[in-house]
Amino acid sequence: MVLSSLRWRALLGLLLLTILAQPLLQGSAAMEALGAVIYAFLCMATRAAAGSRSVGPATGSGAPVVWLGLNFVARWTDSPGLDALALAASVALVGLMAWLVVESLLRRKMADADALAGAVFGYVLLAVAWAQVYAAVEFWSPGAFAGPFETPAGDDLLYFSMVTLTTLGYGDVLPVAPMARVLSGMEALVGTLYIAVLIGRIVSEFRPGGAD
Repeated sequence: MVLSSLRWRALLGLLLLTILAQPLLQGSAAMEALGAVIYAFLCMATRAAAGSRSVGPATGSGAPVVWLGLNFVARWTDSPGLDALALAASVALVGLMAWLVVESLLRRKMADADALAGAVFGYVLLAVAWAQVYAAVEFWSPGAFAGPFETPAGDDLLYFSMVTLTTLGYGDVLPVAPMARVLSGMEALVGTLYIAVLIGRIVSEFRPGGAD
């Protein structure tokens, strides 16, 4: 019961640690592989915590394994085609995880501390999902983003995604391709609606110490 009541808080902590460690996990093949394994584990743990009714256990748990295998094969072969496929799989996987979180929170009857942590987890996960989308845009349209870099790395795109989702917009990284501009505008809109609708609903019904 205690573990169940802490599930989203634990996942939120793991996700934040993974994001903070991302700059350290880049640049080394071994560290990037470790980051991919942690990310796959996080996705499987999200499926287990969500207990989805629309996505079966085999799909929810198998998708991260398939993505991980595809990611490793793409790294080893250095094939543009496999790289594109791995990026598409990344977008689909993070999108699936975000859906599982939202679905779980909408089903949840009690707005307690863990539900609030789950909503924040989903919010941060949206930033990760959009960063994957931006990586796909940059892959297909090099130079889609302008900033203090020649080619944006994963942490550059995650940073841009987070400041866009929160509508902070420092302006040091800019979308210059038409598709990048449209997507960044959509992300800002989704981020605003997410806070107003989902997090706002949970906060308005919040009951400390509640349970499912």
